[in-house]
Amino acid sequence: MALEIDRSLHIIHCDLDAFYAAVEQNDDPTLRGKPVIVGGSAESRGVVSTCSYEARSFGVRSAMPITRARRLCPQGVYLPVRMQRYLEVSQQVFAILSDYTPLMEPLSIDEAILDVSGTQNLFGTPEEIGREIKSRVRSELGLTISVGISYNMFLAKLASELDKPDGMFIIPYDQAMQILRPLPVTRLWGVGDKARQTLERMGLKTIGDIQDLPPGWLAERLGTSGQLYWDLAHGNDKRQVDTNEERKSLGREITFPEDVSDMPMLQNTLAAFSAELCRKLRRDKLYCSTITLKLRYNTFKTITRSQTIAPTHADLVIAQVADDLLQKNYQGNPSLRLIGLSLGKLSAAPDVQQGDLFGEAGKYAEVDMLMDQICQRFGSRVIQRGNQLHKPGQVNRQST
Repeated sequence: MALEIDRSLHIIHCDLDAFYAAVEQNDDPTLRGKPVIVGGSAESRGVVSTCSYEARSFGVRSAMPITRARRLCPQGVYLPVRMQRYLEVSQQVFAILSDYTPLMEPLSIDEAILDVSGTQNLFGTPEEIGREIKSRVRSELGLTISVGISYNMFLAKLASELDKPDGMFIIPYDQAMQILRPLPVTRLWGVGDKARQTLERMGLKTIGDIQDLPPGWLAERLGTSGQLYWDLAHGNDKRQVDTNEERKSLGREITFPEDVSDMPMLQNTLAAFSAELCRKLRRDKLYCSTITLKLRYNTFKTITRSQTIAPTHADLVIAQVADDLLQKNYQGNPSLRLIGLSLGKLSAAPDVQQGDLFGEAGKYAEVDMLMDQICQRFGSRVIQRGNQLHKPGQVNRQST
C-alpha cells in the first residue's frame, strides 16, 4: 500500500537574507545602508561570495568576478570572507530553530528545513512558528530571515524564495499548481543552466509547460531526472527532513552560497571546523582516530579522503591532518560547492597516548583546556588559534 502524502502545512524553510553581508553590517553598524561586497578586496581576482541588497541595486550579484563588481559599484565596501564568524552566527541561528522541533535539516550555512508536524500543539500553527522565528532572529541576533511554509520541502524552499528579503510566504496544497504554473523551469530543484537548455529545446520554458505534459512523457526522454521535474512541477516531493543524528562520528560541513576555490578560505574553514568539533569531543570526553575530508565539486562529484591517527581531541592535530588532506587532494579546480570534516572511530578513552608527531601533546591539552574554559564563559568568538585567522595576503576591511 502506497504511503499517503501529508498535505498539511508542516514544513518550514528558513533562509537568512544576504547572510555574509548582513553579518558584516550587524558587526559594524557603520556599514548599514552601504553596498557591502564580501569576497575579497576590490583589487582581488576573486568572486563575490555575498553582497548586500544595497550592492544588488547596482547590479552586483553572487559569483560575479570582483573586478566586474568594482566597475558596477566602485563606491562599495569590499570585505574578505570571515568564515569562522559566519559559522558562529549560523550555529546561533540553528540553535533558535531547534527550539521548535528536533526535526531540523541544515541545507547550508544560512538555511534549514524544519518539520513541525509534531510540535504545533506546543508552539502554535506553522505561521505562528514562522513569525516567532523571524522575531527572535531579529531581536536576538540583529538579522533578517525569510520563511517559507508548505506541505513539502520543495515548496517550502520555493515559498521563502518568493518573498525575500525578510518575508514569509505560504503555499497551501490547493494553491500549489497555480503558484507554480507561471514560474520558469529554473525554479525546480535540480534544474541548472544545462537542464534549462535541454528543457527549452523541448519547448518547456515554464513549470506550467511541464504540468501540461502527459504522465511519463518527460521520463521517457530524460529518465529519472524527467520524472523528478514532472513530480515537482505538480507539487509532489516525497523527501523527508533528514536530521542525521547518528553519532558514530562527529562532523561539520558547509554548502557554500557560491562555488569556492580560494585555498586560504578553505583552510580557514577546516580550522574552524576542527576547533568546533574538538570542543565537542573534549566536552563529552571523547577521542577520535579517523579524520575524513569531504569535497563536493561544482560538477556535483563528491570525494572523501580519510586518515587514521592515534586517538586525539586536540585542535591543532586534527586541523593539521585536515589541511594535509586538503592540499594533497585539491588543486583549486574545479571550484567546490561543499567542504566537510568528520571525526570517526570515537572512543571514551585513547587506546594509546598521542605521540609527538605534531608536537608536545601535553601542551596542547593544557592550552585546549584553557581555551574551552574561556569559550564556555565568554563565547567562542573571544579567542581562537592563529590558524583560524586570515592567511598572509588576505586583505582587511576596506572601502573604495
